[in-house]
Amino acid sequence: MNKQFLKQFKKMPMACGSLVFILIISIIAILNSMGLNLSPYAFDQTTPDALQSPSFTHPMGTDELGRDLLSRVFYGAQLSIGIGIFTAIMSFVIGTIYGAIAGYCRGKVDAILMRIVDVAYALPDLLVMILIGVMIGRGTLGILLALGLVSWRGTARLVRAQFLQLHQEEFIEAARALGQSHLDIICKHMLPNSLGPVIVAVTFTVPMAILSESTLSFIGLGLSPPACSWGTLASDGWRSLRTTPHLIFFPGIFIFTSVLAFNFLGDGLRDALDPRTKASSKQFF
Repeated sequence: MNKQFLKQFKKMPMACGSLVFILIISIIAILNSMGLNLSPYAFDQTTPDALQSPSFTHPMGTDELGRDLLSRVFYGAQLSIGIGIFTAIMSFVIGTIYGAIAGYCRGKVDAILMRIVDVAYALPDLLVMILIGVMIGRGTLGILLALGLVSWRGTARLVRAQFLQLHQEEFIEAARALGQSHLDIICKHMLPNSLGPVIVAVTFTVPMAILSESTLSFIGLGLSPPACSWGTLASDGWRSLRTTPHLIFFPGIFIFTSVLAFNFLGDGLRDALDPRTKASSKQFF
């Protein structure tokens, strides 16, 4: 299975290129979190060169306080990518547990849990994130909780659907006949056979989280200074778009390319895990 997956994935240059790009950005974020800045300037270091256009000294220019934009974009990768990945992990954990309980128990338990999901879907995501951000505070913890509490619903529905389908499989009935416990059936049989579509769905959660965090930061409800993400950098650059467009151009490019890369990676994983999807789409067109 692993060899077949790698063979299929290597045939997708866009997905492979996206994976390389994501790894590079992730390495930059990890190095920044370890205090190893790839830029000669600290992200909050001020210089006399305020609002300087891109140059050899400052490849992405400087902001109104003379801070190097390249350093701030690299530092922003630490928060933007980190928030996206941690949101995906929260979505995976909460959604998988919730959907597994609903799909395995079925009956009244399934009906009650799915009605709760329907109510959660009825609430506007932006409103929920704003309320949680206001209650918790403008910080990384508030952003993570806000994004995590609105991103698990789709994963829960997907896991539930997978479990309902697996209930009819012969190997599940055989496991029950052998007297295996409910926990063993879930962990050893049903959950491993449901992970393929769930992993693909979680991959698409990362760009959603990056865009959501950028949106909250752009409207002033995200991270508070001196912390900065790509969204806060874009928000700062918006105020001087006409005079210094580089302040919003470079953070916007990183947001765009990262979201696009995660989407291409998700498409590649979907086609590699289920080659029939790719073949059917080609036949359709």
